[in-house]
Amino acid sequence: MFLQSLKSFWLNGIHALFLFFIYTQYAQAQYDDTAVYYVKANLTGVYNKTNTTESYLTNNSLRFAFSKKKTIINAYGSWVYGKQTAGLTNNDYNISSDYNVYDNKQIFFFWGYGAYDKSYSLKIDSRIQVGSGIGYDILKSTVFSLSLSDGLIYEYDNYMPSTDPLYNDNQTFRNSFRVKYLLYVNKVIKLRGSNYWQQSVESQTDYIFKFTNSLDFQIKKWLSLTIATTYNKINRTSRENFLLTYGLTFDKTF
Repeated sequence: MFLQSLKSFWLNGIHALFLFFIYTQYAQAQYDDTAVYYVKANLTGVYNKTNTTESYLTNNSLRFAFSKKKTIINAYGSWVYGKQTAGLTNNDYNISSDYNVYDNKQIFFFWGYGAYDKSYSLKIDSRIQVGSGIGYDILKSTVFSLSLSDGLIYEYDNYMPSTDPLYNDNQTFRNSFRVKYLLYVNKVIKLRGSNYWQQSVESQTDYIFKFTNSLDFQIKKWLSLTIATTYNKINRTSRENFLLTYGLTFDKTF
């Protein structure tokens, strides 16, 4: 009973914060017309063929960002598809959105987050996460930036058909801790990463790792050659995957 009440309280709180955020953005828009938009597309993959086997994997993503004064809003979508001679290996979708509202000094920020996942490789039939928290930009310069954030998220997940109730219609709260960094080398090389550790507050053995890191070699102002790694682990179901891909990144600020 207590847990259900806590969940209800937290979900209502998230809903109230979201409405407050929409109101503050509307009010801010009346006094500030300066806005920056950013679009980024990644097209990466790997292909292998021998006399007896054939395999390929694509990892494609699209990001749209909007920033205005103290606010940054991101919308993100990705699709990973892989196949081998033996059959399908990956068919993984992710759709997410987040927003950051900074303080006057542009150091501390409040964040909100929502995401939907469906993954063949991780055996996720559906997973929904929504939450909020606070963050801190430890360092922000033209060469290197480092940001830490932490907060509480609510998760509902349902895994591929199983007779074990552990994998079906599960709900939990997680502490979501993120480390995000960006390093520039000679203005043509960028090393970046966004890495999450999401620990359930109800079970020490229920945690999620989501590590995404990439190395970009700029060819033109809007085009880069990208080598990317992605690692996911769901400890509760003992599922994990690791992807190493390379390809092209297109980005534009306007």
